Amino acid sequence: MPATPAYERDDYPRTVRSTGRRDAVEPPLSGPALMVFRIEALLAAFCLFMFSEALWAPLFAPNQENGGEVSWMRLLWLPVYGLTLLLSVARADRFLRVLPALVMAGALLALCYASSWWSIDPSVTNRRSLALGFTLLFGLYLGARFKGSELTQIVGGTFAVMAVGSILAALLYPTMGVHHDINAGAWRGLWHEKNQMASLMTFGFVACCASAFLLPARRAMWIGSAALIFFLILMSRSKTSLLACLLALGAMPVLSALRSGGAKSVLFVWGGATASLIGGAVFFLTPETVFKALGKDPTLTGRTQIWESLLRLSDQRPWLGYGYKAFWGPDSIPNQIVKKETNWDVPSAHNGWLDLLVQLGWVGVILFGSCLAVTFFCALFRFARVRDGYFSVLALCIFSFLILSESFILGQNNLIFVLFICAMARLTANRMEPV
Repeated sequence: MPATPAYERDDYPRTVRSTGRRDAVEPPLSGPALMVFRIEALLAAFCLFMFSEALWAPLFAPNQENGGEVSWMRLLWLPVYGLTLLLSVARADRFLRVLPALVMAGALLALCYASSWWSIDPSVTNRRSLALGFTLLFGLYLGARFKGSELTQIVGGTFAVMAVGSILAALLYPTMGVHHDINAGAWRGLWHEKNQMASLMTFGFVACCASAFLLPARRAMWIGSAALIFFLILMSRSKTSLLACLLALGAMPVLSALRSGGAKSVLFVWGGATASLIGGAVFFLTPETVFKALGKDPTLTGRTQIWESLLRLSDQRPWLGYGYKAFWGPDSIPNQIVKKETNWDVPSAHNGWLDLLVQLGWVGVILFGSCLAVTFFCALFRFARVRDGYFSVLALCIFSFLILSESFILGQNNLIFVLFICAMARLTANRMEPV
């Protein structure tokens, strides 16, 4: 059961009484109520595991590109959708706390559903829009239902278990846990591919660090879990995820200093702005040096060729795109054109914004960009009041960083997008969680 942070007196979660007094709280949960909370936390952890696609996806669909086309595997999602609906209905009153996120998520989902009218594959668009609806619903449920310390422990604990499983898979069953192709030797754990594992584990690392920050009594345990996850990211050889972890780790003391105010906060702001300007200037003047330092070639492993091809195709449908999740279908003519032009069986755009552009056009890009901008604006002024060890604001920043190289925007059945929606719900909440 999630532990309680140091600033709370009680040992168990508390709820606000409906007496009209904002500071009124009920006694600690006990008996059946405590049991219900524990069961709910376990069910949420199970859904997190399923949305991560850890273990079961590589076992049942070793070919990642074809896994989504195995029709019987769609049945595995029915229990997850059922639990999501059950949990959300049981806590429907909590959604009143996250109305801004509910409206933004609804607008995104409505656009995805509407795109079936102009989609090049309406059946795929409709089916995956339905899956996106449950993905959004679970993210909103996480953000609305649990307090900060509860959320970070549920997320961190789930990732810690998956990290242990990934290490065991790499050591005891390397056929699944270690790459044997072009990335030979890189660990992929319980997932199809090393970057998939590393990107997910970045959020687990942040959740464990946030739990260590919030819970002094269990700090050693959470630091150990974070170290275990960091080791796994190192073994994956994913430089992007490693950089994201290091940036998140460095951001925590900066956020703490900004929260405390005073001369220290001014110093950190000045230092951060200076470092950003220097870094931007170096990248603009000598990009080859930056790519070489990161171990990347200037074409980003051929991704620039994909992007050029996608931009040409997006010009044919600039405003509304080809339909949600329809562009990369096996029978998609635009997909075949990209593969022919790049001489590569391209699975995605390897850039979230470009993927969104070809799916939903500039309308989709503007709508999602507006939602992201609103969330960042709220985070700028409210990060200190969202009491989750800076998990939400760091999850927002990591997501925004990762979508520059991966297609996580509006990802159906995707845990990274779930956690982004959760962070958005908490940062834009119209009612802050009780003290």
